[in-house]
Amino acid sequence: MHAISLPYRTFGGLALIGATAVVACSNPNALPPAQVDNVIDTTVLFALSGTPLSAPSAFNVVEATTARTDRNLPFDFAFDIAAAGTPLLYPPGSLGLFPEAGILVSTESFAGVLTAPREGYVADSAVAVAAGSVFVVRSRSSSSQCALAGSLPRYGKFHVLGVDLQQRTITLEFLINRNCGYRGLEPGLPAD
Repeated sequence: MHAISLPYRTFGGLALIGATAVVACSNPNALPPAQVDNVIDTTVLFALSGTPLSAPSAFNVVEATTARTDRNLPFDFAFDIAAAGTPLLYPPGSLGLFPEAGILVSTESFAGVLTAPREGYVADSAVAVAAGSVFVVRSRSSSSQCALAGSLPRYGKFHVLGVDLQQRTITLEFLINRNCGYRGLEPGLPAD
């Protein structure tokens, strides 16, 4: 067995980085390999109105977590209930914030949504949902964990499991693809 000297190890590492950069530059649409499995989870959001300010009323798709709107944290949609009792989702653009995030209500079942569409997202107005509704979200652009690919959105699918008008909450089942720019929405390591 031979010991490899430090200069050869360094050269090998630099060659690998250079080869990766050449491949990425030769195909500007290439995404880095997927590294995070898609998993199904659930969460509860509280309405913007009629609930404590400290309760999470929004969802951050980039981080796959709820968000409080009183802390000036980024989010990709917020939840409220209209006076008539209709559950509403607000993309940030509808609230005068960053316009990239959007919501697309689907006619497919939660399991039937396999890939996030490229277009058709509502970014500038509230979207009505109900128990059983399925919707896809395109997040705001994020360079977080996407250094080689640039600033890209994340995609996720959501299923409204229930709306509690008394507690002013919505329970959601969701799957977020946390890989940069990937649109595949099936459990496991995505191919696209």
